Amino acid sequence: MTLLRASTVLGAIALVSASSAAAQSSAPAKARRAPAKAPVEAIAARGANPRGPFAKLSAVQRDSIIEHTRSLLGTRYKWAGERPERGLDCSGIVKYVFAKLGVELPHSSRALAKLGGSVTKDTAEMLPGDLLVFGRGKRISHVAIYVGDGFMIHASSAFRRVVETPVERYRPPGGLQWKGVRRVIALDSTATVFEQPAR
Repeated sequence: MTLLRASTVLGAIALVSASSAAAQSSAPAKARRAPAKAPVEAIAARGANPRGPFAKLSAVQRDSIIEHTRSLLGTRYKWAGERPERGLDCSGIVKYVFAKLGVELPHSSRALAKLGGSVTKDTAEMLPGDLLVFGRGKRISHVAIYVGDGFMIHASSAFRRVVETPVERYRPPGGLQWKGVRRVIALDSTATVFEQPAR
């Protein structure tokens, strides 16, 4: 009688243990956290944002950056300006030109200097649409658009208008230094031209 009762108790314990193990193995997936992806991996998995930094543009779109930017030569300089009819500042021209292609960028040279990827400060490596950033110390305060053949276009506070300047000869006022080049768009031969936003 004692042996029968002991075997019954042991059987019950074994049944409870088996049930507990089964419950743990069938626990909801959300209870078991997967390792977090690194930021770059997360962006790659999500894909490029066609309307923001890292946008993939067709060759035709990228080349049209030159056309759009050159069409603004002579536009008057206005601090904080982002519309040609009222005047443009350095980051305002960047925002305006890229918006023409449906790419939304911030109206801030400091913010632009953190976007995209870094490119060597060498006109042989740079592509039309790359952004040249200038500043003093760690502070970025000026930005220009590279248009190819060693030239950049920017809204110059010294000349009070949008001008085209050879990159190698540019000596920014106020002791600013050429801090780097940012590539905020990628050329994708498979990219299609998306519909232009209404302006």
